[in-house]
Amino acid sequence: MIFSDQKIKASVEGFIKSGKIPHAILIEGENTEKTLSLALHISTAAVCSGENVPCGTCRDCHLAEVGTHPDISRIAALDGKKNLSVNQIRELRADAFVKAHSASHRVFIIEDANRMNEQAQNALLKVLEEPPKNVIFILLTPSKTILLDTIISRCVLLSVPNTGDIDAPHQDTANRFIDLLFTGSEYEMLKLLTPFEKNRHEAELFFSTLGVCAAKKIADGHSHARVLDQLFDDTKYYLDLLTTNINMPLLLSLAVSRSKGLLDK
Repeated sequence: MIFSDQKIKASVEGFIKSGKIPHAILIEGENTEKTLSLALHISTAAVCSGENVPCGTCRDCHLAEVGTHPDISRIAALDGKKNLSVNQIRELRADAFVKAHSASHRVFIIEDANRMNEQAQNALLKVLEEPPKNVIFILLTPSKTILLDTIISRCVLLSVPNTGDIDAPHQDTANRFIDLLFTGSEYEMLKLLTPFEKNRHEAELFFSTLGVCAAKKIADGHSHARVLDQLFDDTKYYLDLLTTNINMPLLLSLAVSRSKGLLDK
């Protein structure tokens, strides 16, 4: 795949090379061709049985390329229907617990996820909260604002720009947080996260991005891969806490102290 945005390229290649593709990915962008292409690229990587993922030469890659891989499912509104029905999402949820047919993972691409009503989104949320092992959900939408915050918080967000590069303050903050983890103080880390104390949604985006940045650094051969691997896993814990009524300053303090504590393990 040819990436039009270097920041998305870095994120996607990071979690693919690290072998830690998130269980839920939200791809946002008005260009449906670009968002679907990105979803299919990630899906191919998830089912690839070659060594250089995605290798493009193994049987799984060939099946994915022609759209016939049994472990990649695309869900869209039925012909003549305006919305994705709650029954479609319930069927998807049940199917997600069926073992993969031939690959190591199963992938479900939900096209036009914005066409799910609130009932359908809540049905999907149940499986995003407790996802089956080795199952990946990829949601496509022109704008994340159409989706419930609870759905967004469960996903790693990839925003595909229409043209050129996009501003990625969360990526910059996440990388700075990682740098301070190894070279800075807890005070500096807390100060960096201060803007999130009164903005729960922005905090969700930060922790999702933090996981992606940690995975990328692992893939790039960072000398503290063990610490970053645990940091990657911890981001889901923080996202889970954000769905509760936890006090935000307390959560951010916990994230800083817990992250620093990884250096002592």
